[in-house]
Amino acid sequence: MIPIKIHTQPDDSTCGPTSLHAVYRYFKDSIQLSEVIKEVPSLDEGGTLEVLLACHALQRGYKARIYTYNMFIFDPTWIGLSNEEIILKLEEQLKYKKGEKFHRATHAYIEFLRLGGELRTRDLNKGLLREYFDQGIPLLCGLSATYLYQSAREMSDETGKSIYDDIQGYPMGHFVVLCGFVDDQKCVVVADPYPDNPSFQNNYYEVKTTHLINSIMLGMATFDANLLAIQPPTIKPVQA
Repeated sequence: MIPIKIHTQPDDSTCGPTSLHAVYRYFKDSIQLSEVIKEVPSLDEGGTLEVLLACHALQRGYKARIYTYNMFIFDPTWIGLSNEEIILKLEEQLKYKKGEKFHRATHAYIEFLRLGGELRTRDLNKGLLREYFDQGIPLLCGLSATYLYQSAREMSDETGKSIYDDIQGYPMGHFVVLCGFVDDQKCVVVADPYPDNPSFQNNYYEVKTTHLINSIMLGMATFDANLLAIQPPTIKPVQA
């Protein structure tokens, strides 16, 4: 198991920077959590996108690879094109599709590709996860907290705090770090910056691999559904 040490997120909207900081810490990067939170861009409605975490890592000199399952942003036929070709496709798509979050995500992916990030897609299964775990590389993922925790959907109260409401609520996204398999590979060990989650009540827990994979795929509802692998430049990259 990969020895990830994760802080508890300071508030409801900082799970992304807190998860990213845990990966930096694993790679012995001395940046403080407060700096990561300050430097990672946030969305107007709170929270961030995994691609924005990836851009932060690239700007710090890391290599970054995103495995995306987000069909809101990417057409499956684009995978395998060069970064320059995908950027042209994204820019053309912006002429026809609306939505503030869609545009914010698209511009972030354009920055990611211009910074040299790698975009990939492969069937999300145990084999893909194992390739990284076997080399001691943690995976940061953007997923559906609603499905992962099997909790009620959520909404914000008048103070901006997230509350559970099965009628008025909406699916919520979340970021966690994947640390490796339990011996039989039926479960994955998760480092979660939110210990008060309704299902596990801890920063560290095991979740069935099939349930985790479904949670990641359903992250598309909040414009994620990604796996992010960052590596210092001194580490030989995993084959795509």
